[in-house]
Amino acid sequence: MNSGLSVFVTPRSGPPYQELLYRNVEAAGVEVRYDEGPTASQTLNILMMPLVLAWQRARGSQILHIHWVFQFSLPWARRRRWARRLMEWWFDVYLHSAQFLGYAIVWTAHDLLPHEQVFDNDSRGRDLLISKASIVIALSEATAVELRELRARNVRVIPMGSYAEPYPVTLSREEARASFGFVTSDLVVSLVGRIEAYKGADLLLRALTRLSPSSRVKVLLAGLCPDEDYRHQLTQLAREAGGRVVTDFRWIPDEDLARYLQATDVAVFPFREITNSGSIMLAQSFGRPVVMPNLPVLRDIPDDTAIRFDGTLGSLVSALERIEGLSEPEYRKMSASAQAWSTRLDWTTIARETVEVYVDASDSLRSKRPS
Repeated sequence: MNSGLSVFVTPRSGPPYQELLYRNVEAAGVEVRYDEGPTASQTLNILMMPLVLAWQRARGSQILHIHWVFQFSLPWARRRRWARRLMEWWFDVYLHSAQFLGYAIVWTAHDLLPHEQVFDNDSRGRDLLISKASIVIALSEATAVELRELRARNVRVIPMGSYAEPYPVTLSREEARASFGFVTSDLVVSLVGRIEAYKGADLLLRALTRLSPSSRVKVLLAGLCPDEDYRHQLTQLAREAGGRVVTDFRWIPDEDLARYLQATDVAVFPFREITNSGSIMLAQSFGRPVVMPNLPVLRDIPDDTAIRFDGTLGSLVSALERIEGLSEPEYRKMSASAQAWSTRLDWTTIARETVEVYVDASDSLRSKRPS
């Protein structure tokens, strides 16, 4: 299929979602260009955003597909209120510029609000984006409900697919576990990925210390933790757990990530707040059951793939105890269900549905123009 469409994607981000999606979008005949910034300076790139929009429009891009808004944060003034106010105004200018230039705007709502504050009023920035977007893509039905409550006019649900493909498995389960010092009898629970406070790694470590001294549960906590104070807090909590925690606060290269998941029995995500989680999808792609809070936005994830808790420390302790009490057949059933859930849609189908969104957004914009 050759759609004749060209999409300008902003921002380009490292997680596998964009790689898996746009490889297949391009295969469907859509030209994909990424907003990687014309210079090495984030500040200059921010200043030049409207000019870049104009340049890409002149090159034929018709769709502006926005995934996140973190690219509007001034790197040297993130915590300054005046800077956040300025960026909120600049975001307004950016969206109006895109409309003036004739783009159809599509937003994929990975997060209803940024995990780290970007604008002076992130809710206002989100509402502005909703008002300007021709179509909003939700990654789950639960997120779609919240978006409609926020008055998003045209919401399409296009879930994520399996994340296993980019991460090659080169070790057996036994070899992977041994590489971290775990033994056969250990029940390894992990939180793997970028470590930030909203993910609740501290809650997991506090819960671990409340388990019985005879518990088989061990924790693997791995991923870049950019907040030095939070990293120090987690290191102290791991020390208090008395040798039952393995920490690795580094960025994990793609070629090594599967080792961490191969060593894992159950992935634990004690999120304080979340909209969608690529980390959950990644764990389930490797057939790992998950422990997660009973949040409305996660209600789409089937009960036979997950153990839910109510967000409290005591409830998380009970969830870990429940994990330890699973029989081998119960665990295998949860593992198979998790893998089946993660592969229910392939990326070719996801790309095709995304291209349909682009076509509809372009047609809708064209119909509004005066003849």
